Amino acid sequence: MKLSKGSFLALAAIGWADGALQRVESVGLLRAAKEAGISDADLADVEKATKEKTILDDLDLGEMSEFEQVLTYALASWFASLDGVASTDEVTVLKALGDRLGLPDNLRKRAQATAFDIACLPEGGRPDRFDFQKLTKRLAEKLPQLAPKGGE
Repeated sequence: MKLSKGSFLALAAIGWADGALQRVESVGLLRAAKEAGISDADLADVEKATKEKTILDDLDLGEMSEFEQVLTYALASWFASLDGVASTDEVTVLKALGDRLGLPDNLRKRAQATAFDIACLPEGGRPDRFDFQKLTKRLAEKLPQLAPKGGE
């Protein structure tokens, strides 16, 4: 499953919500983008977003399938607590992201629960151990009606 640059810029906005993007957040964000297979040019934009404050309202989230929206939200919910705590500001931006993506509460809860399941795997809370492929697979299992069909 390939996510768009917009997904990762939204994650950066979550990280910047509390005023500073922590190193562990930057590492996690760049690793997720690389594993998702975004282009080198888009990766450069994501890297720039780890160094300069990014605001959700300034982003074009583009055209995403509903599954991509849920996957983006799941990653964002994991990302919001990557530094050990989700601040009030991060939770507010996470809610705004869900609103911008048009996700109903039930999909938000399932996305968060799935990301938490993966984070609870041995050392899964660390950015170098979080299994993005497993998250994608688990979401596809939990939401088969939204999952991409055959290699999309």
